[in-house]
Amino acid sequence: MVVTLLVGYAAVALVAAVVVFVASARLGDEPRPGPQRVGLSLAAGAVWPVVLLGLVEYGSFAMYARAHKHDQDADRVLVKV
Repeated sequence: MVVTLLVGYAAVALVAAVVVFVASARLGDEPRPGPQRVGLSLAAGAVWPVVLLGLVEYGSFAMYARAHKHDQDADRVLVKV
């Protein structure tokens, strides 16, 4: 069972590393050297659960912002903390 979990984790880590490598080439603001991109992609693949949680949290913030995009300023309640 432990071997199956490790193989599954490694498979998803490899897929995540490839996705990050391809996305970094398309979404980056400036070209990076190949070895640097490979290293960062492997690191992102190794910590893919954290990356996945970050993407989910980013998505929840985006949905919240979209839902409250047209709120009226007069309807807001200011709370002093």
